[in-house]
Amino acid sequence: MSERRVARVQLESPVPQLDRLFDYAVPHPLVADVAPGVRVKVPLRSAGRMMDAFVVEVVADDGTERPLSAVEAVVSPIPVLPERLYTLARRVADRAAGSVSDILRLAVPKRMVRAEKAWATAPAPEAPEVVPAARERAEATLAAYPGLATALDAGERLAVDAPPRPHPELPRGAWADLLAAAAVHTLARGRSAVLVVPDYRDQAQLLAALAELVAPEAVVRDDADQAGPARYAQYLRTLAPVPCIVVGRRSAVYAPAHDTGLVALWDDGDTLLAEPLAPGVHARDAALVRQELEHSALLFAGHTRTTDVQRLVDVGYVRDLPQARRPSPRVVLSATREGEQRQSRVPSSAFAAAREALSQGPVLVQVARPGYAPSLVCADCRRPARCQHCAGRRQSAQT
Repeated sequence: MSERRVARVQLESPVPQLDRLFDYAVPHPLVADVAPGVRVKVPLRSAGRMMDAFVVEVVADDGTERPLSAVEAVVSPIPVLPERLYTLARRVADRAAGSVSDILRLAVPKRMVRAEKAWATAPAPEAPEVVPAARERAEATLAAYPGLATALDAGERLAVDAPPRPHPELPRGAWADLLAAAAVHTLARGRSAVLVVPDYRDQAQLLAALAELVAPEAVVRDDADQAGPARYAQYLRTLAPVPCIVVGRRSAVYAPAHDTGLVALWDDGDTLLAEPLAPGVHARDAALVRQELEHSALLFAGHTRTTDVQRLVDVGYVRDLPQARRPSPRVVLSATREGEQRQSRVPSSAFAAAREALSQGPVLVQVARPGYAPSLVCADCRRPARCQHCAGRRQSAQT
C-alpha cells in the first residue's frame, strides 16, 4: 500500500482564524499534479463549502492515521507561489500583524486561463544578454557614485541622492538613468533586478531608460494598468528560471524574480508607495524584509531623503553613498533697481540669468510677494481706481 501524501495549504481568506497552514490528504489521482505552489480547491468542514488555496508543501503522512479532508481539485498545475514568495509574504504579514493572504492578494495576480495556456505552450525564455556597449554606458553612469558598483555586487543596503537634473536631450530625469544603470549592471552579472516607483509617470521614464540598454524581453512590467491576461503573463515570466528586470509600482516589491540581486525604490517618501489595504505595508518596509531574506542589494534613491531612510543611515543599517561631485545650483539675488518699474514681477537681471540657466537644467524662481502689480483701491469698498482715458488701473507709483 502506498504511503499517503499530505498537502499543507494556505487558504485564500483574510479571516484571521484561517491564517495558518491546513493539512489535506492528496487523493491518488491527484498525486502527480499536487505540488508546492499550485492552486487547489479544498473543502472547509465547518462551512461546508469549497475554497481556493495555495499548496505550500507536500509531505508524507506522519502515520497517526488522523482523519483528513481530501483536496478536491487542482485549479492549475503551474506553481505560481514559489517558496521564496511565500516566505517573504509570511514574514511581512507577521511583521505588520496581518494575514498572509492579504499580502498574496497583492503579489499574485488572478489566474487567466488563456494567458496560462499560451505560456504553457510557448518556448522557455532565454537568459537575456547585455551587449558590451550597454554595459559600458551603465558603468559610466554608476561611476558618478564611487564604490556603487562594488556595493551592489556585495549586496549592501544603500541610500543615494539622485542627480537633480533632467536628461540633457530626452524628457526624463537623470534618476531614471541611474536606476536603469544599476539594474543593467545586476542583469549583466546574471541576476534579476526589481525596480519600484510610485506612479505611471516615473515608470514610463524608467522604461524609456531601460529600452536604450536592454532588449524588451529582458524587462517585465508589474502594474495594474495592463489588462488581466497581460499582467498574468508578465507574472509568469518572473517565475521562469532566468534573470529579468521587473519595473512596477508598490506591489512589484513582491515580484518573485529569479535570483534577485537588486531591489531599488525611487522616492520612498511618495505616499503612493504606502499600501492603503490591510495590513498597510509600505513598499520600503517590504523591501527591507526582502533584502534580509534574499541578501540582495537594496537601493533607496530620491531627490530628498525621508526621515525613515535617514534614521536607518544614522543607526548604520543603511550606508550613505554620496556622489563624487555634488552639483551646486547658482544663486542669483536680485532686487528692483533704480529706474525699473516697481510693478515688474521679475527684474531684468534675474530674468536674463534664469534664461541662461535653462539650457543646463531647471530653474527655481522665488519672490518675496505674489506676482501682482500694486494699485489704488477705495478704502471702503475696495474698488480699484480706473484711468478716465484707458480704464486701466492707476498705479500707486504714478500718483
